[in-house]
Amino acid sequence: MKRIVTILLLALATATFTFADDVKIDRSNCTITKDGKTYPLYGEVKFVDTYGLADIVVKVVEYGPCDIIVKKLDQGSATSCGEWRIIENGSADLNVKIVTSGTADITVKFIKEGPCGLH
Repeated sequence: MKRIVTILLLALATATFTFADDVKIDRSNCTITKDGKTYPLYGEVKFVDTYGLADIVVKVVEYGPCDIIVKKLDQGSATSCGEWRIIENGSADLNVKIVTSGTADITVKFIKEGPCGLH
């Protein structure tokens, strides 16, 4: 019985480690890869309410370190790293689920002015 519990715990620990490693940020191309799919961290972004519709899960921080500083654009094209034009309808470059606690794929700090991009 101890052997079975040990094997199950080892398998669970390995699965958790693999899942955590499944998200990769490419700083030179300003992209994030999750579950084998690569998404830009700029462009048109849609906020979604359910995990099943989300490409990535984001935790918003106001202070301290973050993975990316994002500037929301009201108009025009979001073509630079960290520029997000938020849309409500249609197809987006990136679908994002925002959480306030728990685990997330990346942390984001929203700004109104100044430079944006990966850190």
